Amino acid sequence: MLTAFDENKKLINLLENRPESLKGKYFCPACRSELSLKNGAIKTPHFAHKSLQACDLALENESAQHLGLKKELYEWFKQDEKVEIERYLPALNQRPDLLVNDKIAIEIQCSYLSLKRLKERSENYRQHGYRVLWLMGKDLWMQERLTELQKNLLYFSENRGFYYWELDLEKQKLRLKSLIHEDLQGHLLYLTDEFSFKKAPLLSLLRRPYQRQKLQSITVPKGQSSERFIRQQLFHRSAKWLKIQEIYYQKGENLLTKNFQKSFFAPPGLNLLTVSKLELPSVNFCQITQNISEYYQNFWENFTEKYTENLYPPRFYAIMKERENEKNQVKA
Repeated sequence: MLTAFDENKKLINLLENRPESLKGKYFCPACRSELSLKNGAIKTPHFAHKSLQACDLALENESAQHLGLKKELYEWFKQDEKVEIERYLPALNQRPDLLVNDKIAIEIQCSYLSLKRLKERSENYRQHGYRVLWLMGKDLWMQERLTELQKNLLYFSENRGFYYWELDLEKQKLRLKSLIHEDLQGHLLYLTDEFSFKKAPLLSLLRRPYQRQKLQSITVPKGQSSERFIRQQLFHRSAKWLKIQEIYYQKGENLLTKNFQKSFFAPPGLNLLTVSKLELPSVNFCQITQNISEYYQNFWENFTEKYTENLYPPRFYAIMKERENEKNQVKA
């Protein structure tokens, strides 16, 4: 913890006060139990509960990375916005890492969090009128595949599709990974934008996926062999692929005779092997409140039939749909 009440009930912020100048007793803003001031050489100076069982919101075992990122982002936001660190919100019984302009909760996640806890915390913020942004530390950076936790930390915009935020304390970088797609094997394809700490207003960068911009695209890699991969999965009796094979069998079709070359890539949640224009999936993403079924529909109609050389953001497919509708109206 980087904040505490002193004996006069004054809130002490260790990023604004020199630890060596502090004396007396300090107390947790949430549970009011006594804290100890830790001022070692390895971690950022911080407060810790004297009793680990004293507080439901105890931020014990915070890594040096987590403390360091809170410090860096606090100083970055402070350049342009109102920001509070670890402000306790009694109505929610939650304490975001940072609270920006009284309504934007910034959570820096550096370690595994259960899906149940992630959903509870995210929904609690939204129900009380707060916008929550999850920014991921090193252990949660995207690798070759998306984990279930990472899927529920994805956001969505018309200009950038599915996107994900990462923080790199060592390199002092904020990374935006966007236009995220998966191939049939679950391997990821995406764009990466990097921003140096404190070189531009942070809130503006976090709003970038929603700002007006030139629509970007990703060139579809060549040489993907869907048939070989599917045969291997069936040979090894993959439960997932046996289930897909059964779906095609029930339709009177053979999975191995289908050509999936043009539908090798799809946005998260859309399985182009089994979907049809009338069978779009119902997928819930913890951080996404928009209805994205129309995007799935537009992607299905355009990527698999017309625009197969590149992957585009949702706005592009919506424009193509609008143009197609206009042509049909003229013909009618």
